[in-house]
Amino acid sequence: MKDTYRERIKEEQKKLSPSQVFFSEGYRKLFRDLANEVAGEKLEQLLLYQSTEDGLAGWNDGKRIGINIGNLITGSFLELEQKSDSLIGILGHECGHARFTDSALRKVYVQNMLAGVWYPDAPEPENEDEEKALNEMDTCLAGKNPVVVPLLTECASYISNLLNDVYIEEKMCSLFPGSIKKGILINRRRNVEWIPPLKELLEGNSDPVSVFLKVLVQYALRGYANSWNMESCEMLDTLNEVKQFVDLSVTADSDLIRYQATNQILLKMWKYFRNLLEELKQECQEPEENEEERPQEEEPPEAEMPQEEPSEKEPPEEDEPQEEPSQKEPPQEEPEEEKSAGEENSTEEDRKEASQGEGKSVGEDEEEETEESSTGEKESKEEEPVKEGDTSGDNNWEASKQTGDEESPNASEEENKSETVSEKASSEEKSKEAVGGKEGLKDFSSDSSDEDLPTDVSGNGKDEAKTGKQTEELTEEQLKKLEAAMGEYLKELTEDLPKFIQESEVDETALPELENATAIQVSKEDKEEQEGADEKSDLILQKILLDLVSETVDQDMGVEAQNRLQEELDGMEFEAAHNMVKKEVLYKNTFTETEKSWLSAYEASARKVEKRLRTRLLPILENQKERTERRMYLGKKLDMRAIADPGGAVYKRTFPGKKTDAVVCVLVDNSGSMIGHRIEAAKVAALTLYDFCRQAGIPILVYGHHTDGYDHRDPSGETVYFHSYAEFEEDRNDRLRIITMENDGSNRDGAALLFMANKLLKRPEKQKLLFLISDGLPNATCYFGSYAIADLKKIKEKLGKKGILFQAAAIGWDKEAIRKIYGNAYLDISSLEQLPIRLTKQLAKLLRRVN
Repeated sequence: MKDTYRERIKEEQKKLSPSQVFFSEGYRKLFRDLANEVAGEKLEQLLLYQSTEDGLAGWNDGKRIGINIGNLITGSFLELEQKSDSLIGILGHECGHARFTDSALRKVYVQNMLAGVWYPDAPEPENEDEEKALNEMDTCLAGKNPVVVPLLTECASYISNLLNDVYIEEKMCSLFPGSIKKGILINRRRNVEWIPPLKELLEGNSDPVSVFLKVLVQYALRGYANSWNMESCEMLDTLNEVKQFVDLSVTADSDLIRYQATNQILLKMWKYFRNLLEELKQECQEPEENEEERPQEEEPPEAEMPQEEPSEKEPPEEDEPQEEPSQKEPPQEEPEEEKSAGEENSTEEDRKEASQGEGKSVGEDEEEETEESSTGEKESKEEEPVKEGDTSGDNNWEASKQTGDEESPNASEEENKSETVSEKASSEEKSKEAVGGKEGLKDFSSDSSDEDLPTDVSGNGKDEAKTGKQTEELTEEQLKKLEAAMGEYLKELTEDLPKFIQESEVDETALPELENATAIQVSKEDKEEQEGADEKSDLILQKILLDLVSETVDQDMGVEAQNRLQEELDGMEFEAAHNMVKKEVLYKNTFTETEKSWLSAYEASARKVEKRLRTRLLPILENQKERTERRMYLGKKLDMRAIADPGGAVYKRTFPGKKTDAVVCVLVDNSGSMIGHRIEAAKVAALTLYDFCRQAGIPILVYGHHTDGYDHRDPSGETVYFHSYAEFEEDRNDRLRIITMENDGSNRDGAALLFMANKLLKRPEKQKLLFLISDGLPNATCYFGSYAIADLKKIKEKLGKKGILFQAAAIGWDKEAIRKIYGNAYLDISSLEQLPIRLTKQLAKLLRRVN
């Protein structure tokens, strides 16, 4: 079965690549019109580019918007229509940022967070746990903790972007309920589909921060979390607590409200941040502990050497070996020996006094050296009561220092002890500077320290004290590892979270590589013409897709039709005079934009004729069909429609119709003499007949003919071309073929008439009408003069015998010669402007006569 044109179009459209469609001229115009309609007055340029490496689906830098047609979301859709909807949704999203997002305020928020300042205000705790969490967060921010602040800033940026994205998308959907809304929602659904259910997230990911942010994205985008296979859990409870802030952010027009809501969500999430920080801290401590345990077992004999002669001043060579280990962890150099030697004779009170005495001694030494060290020792004295039960953040850090101090050598070794502790204080000071101060470091482990510290610090065993020290105390090297670990974590978090919630605003230095970008200037001059693109984009896309493939389909179908017609021509038998010449069928099915623009002018000329003939001739054909007269006073059949007529006009009568069983063929002389007004009049006449027959339901065939125009010695060297302008089966390009007919060569009318007669005789219709439009006698190779005239007379008689009604319209200077050939079939066209009218009237007359 022959494929229909529509099926061929669909098959060819499936072969189109996204780049062919979205970089096409028609689609660029659609995007320009959409951007102009929805972006307001802020947008100047639109850039379309394709990159699979660029993670952004779209971005804007204030005046320009970039759309990546190779983004992951759009690429996940299979159909071109869905891909287009996705890209339009991305365009609407970025235009929403251009209309509603305050970029300067967003930068202020992030910069304040990096500086350790809540903006616009600190979150408000709702219970004691949140008050404690807020205190810990404030301590980290005030100390500009290099581990915690980046974590809070990254999550704050992500959450604020999420809330802002949902807000601007809701605004755009309400303003543009057409293709913009459709595209935004289809992208939302796809993004949410990629986030697994909560139970699956919890089973496959031990990071509560990442899990909660994904659940938050689910709720923000569709109003509920995918937790159908879980009755309840702690994370859902947290989500229920933050829902109010998300719902407020979606509708609030103030960006400050969204940033404040972000702060509130961060406060609710602090328990997840705290657990994460503690895990990272422990991971950074473990490798260092294993390295330190080995030297502690081997060093006690060496550590005894300075204690054997405490009063003697050793040369620098003997002091230096003690300084290096004391810088790493001074209290661990000699605690085991001291405890084993004097543990039985010492009491808890003695150890406290020794510790206090040592702290005072160190404070005095440091006061002479630097002011900062004195301040640090003062804080140590004030926070000493940690051992009695206070386990707040700074006290935990100081408690670990004091635990180390009480394991240091006895008071009799004050000189060595003072040097060791002084070096320790200097090392600690460097560590504090590296992490933003003691207050910035102590907080993130305070929650877990509250539980672990009593057993570690107050235990009597040396192993317990060592464990407490290693858990709470971080060396400078460990702090660096912790910062590096947090950097790696944030990188993994960014990769793990949904990528569409990212910062889409970029500056000039952060723009992606746009070597192959297509720039579209957004013009405001024709704004009225561009309005409505949001509602009409689906239809516009279908036209774009049709235009992209129609030329290919038309070309392929044209070649197929030409081959089919050529086979039909080759199978025909011609008389001796025309059997020797070569014959070729031409079927044009592709047209330039200029040729397409001509159609409207020719159709306007044809309509002038049709308007007059449609009211006069078409009713004649309509009346020949079956008709019924109603509201008759006499008759054999009742008219049930008028049965209640009090006047008695209740009868009807049916008149049998006459079927218009006719077929029409128009043959146009396309020889070189048909130049100027002649060929133009012939085009209008053929187009008028074509439209009239299509409206009347009459099959029509339109052909043109001419020779190659060269001088040949015999007919075998000549080629006759038959141009198929319209076949009996209607085609969308019939009118274009008719108005683009051209003149060339000479005319061999006999061969053309025989060819048309063969095609007509194959038709099942009873009435077969053939119209010839010509301006003169034949003038082909060995076919002119009296020989050609005699041949045409013979062919005319054959046509009549086979039931073909023939009419020859003469429009040239040798009308009299044509009249002698065709006799009563001759139709004189004195004025070319009358050609369409005369031919159409003659057609109607013949149709009435044959019916």
